Amino acid sequence: MADGGFPPGVADKIKAIGAKFDEEINTATRAFYRAELERQPTAGITVTADIAYGSDPRQKLDLYRPQGQRLPILIYIPGGGFVRGDKNADGVFYRNVGIYFARYGYLAAIANYRLAPANPWPAGSQDVAGTVAWAKKEAEAHGGDANRVFLFGQSAGSTHVAGYLFDPQFHASSGVGVTAGVLMSGGGYRVSANPAPNQVAYYGSDPAQYEARSPITHVGKSRVPVFLSVAEYDPGFLAAASFDLARALCQRDGKPPQFAFFRGHNHVSTVDSIGSSQDDVGARVREFLGGF
Repeated sequence: MADGGFPPGVADKIKAIGAKFDEEINTATRAFYRAELERQPTAGITVTADIAYGSDPRQKLDLYRPQGQRLPILIYIPGGGFVRGDKNADGVFYRNVGIYFARYGYLAAIANYRLAPANPWPAGSQDVAGTVAWAKKEAEAHGGDANRVFLFGQSAGSTHVAGYLFDPQFHASSGVGVTAGVLMSGGGYRVSANPAPNQVAYYGSDPAQYEARSPITHVGKSRVPVFLSVAEYDPGFLAAASFDLARALCQRDGKPPQFAFFRGHNHVSTVDSIGSSQDDVGARVREFLGGF
């Protein structure tokens, strides 16, 4: 298999699923990569699970530390449609992300956050702020460099990261506190007039609040560099949100943001493949982070 290529038969299976997403597709896609990820090498990596960054049981992160000091810090915020998701529910996903980036010299934190409907807006972005505050205060004791903190979110996690990056209400008095952000296949950058039930669970049912609660509304209030991506088989409404955000960033910066189209991938195979022999997504994210 060529470097960066899909494992045998996987590209055809993803294409057959098409541009849609549900829990059944999530389970099927994970099965394409599970065996390889279970063999991902971990030599030299120390894993510390369930470090609290807040008082709620969901406010915990798993830390993947390689050997070395003054390591760049990567905080990964997983998806889950605002109402579900876990940093390491099954021992493979999203452990794969932490191990992968630790192998490439990052102090990697994979974080949970409070979920809707019990914890509606702005809990997600508040919790992203909590992970950044933890990193700025505590990560150097684990070998990290508090002056090089990167955020990486996917799907709903990407929306929470975008809310944190763009809306100053979530920042400490010292500012946003991160070097750059990766926003992958996010769908909630702007709350639609007719939101899905899971979005209502998070953003509420009052349309008068949606503009202020939409991360895209606040793009011009932050100058943090952002890398956006979509998958070829993202559902259309999810992909459209990323293109809308790209337009807003063009207006903010006077030039386009870095943007990737991951050919052959669906909504979750991008992240599920990280750490496997298929390194198209991981390598592209590392290329962006390496520019800082």
